[in-house]
Amino acid sequence: MEPLSSVLFNLVINIATLLIFLRFIMQLAAVDYFNPVVQATIKATPMVDMFSRILPTVANGRLNLAALVLLVLLKLLDLMGNAYLNGLPAPLPVELLMATFLSLIQGLLRFCRYIIFGSIILSWVTVFTNARSPFIDVIWQLAEPLLAPFRRILPNTGPLDFSPIVALLAIYIAEQLMAQAAMVLLASIGY
Repeated sequence: MEPLSSVLFNLVINIATLLIFLRFIMQLAAVDYFNPVVQATIKATPMVDMFSRILPTVANGRLNLAALVLLVLLKLLDLMGNAYLNGLPAPLPVELLMATFLSLIQGLLRFCRYIIFGSIILSWVTVFTNARSPFIDVIWQLAEPLLAPFRRILPNTGPLDFSPIVALLAIYIAEQLMAQAAMVLLASIGY
């Protein structure tokens, strides 16, 4: 059984990572700034605003470098803290950097998959209930940049939209390529 300190550490790190990641991805996808969900996320992450004084946003204000650096720092802290709390030796710097970037990319791909599933489910919910909420709008606005490239490629099939299926397949392929790349990188440095 994990010690209480490890459980609390993981809880705090995971909540902070989720909030900063949401802020980063909402800004990247250009989600409506005045949506209450976006406003709550901004208010919950004042650390990003402090780092924004040092690291500017680029790409017309869509790529928040401060949030990205905070995500990397939180993941480094997560890996080092878990190693320490579980009595494991500290990972080597190369291992630490590779694990950090690979886990961040895997987390991004996993989040994209969840957003696509969420948009599929919510599209059916809104059809049957005509319910709208700020949460539904955020999920649709986050899913649109993921699905739009596939909608341009696929033929128009009327009310049936096959772009989520193709997007999920592309994410699955990207996840498999990431796993293979991680194994090759670890083998090349002797792990």
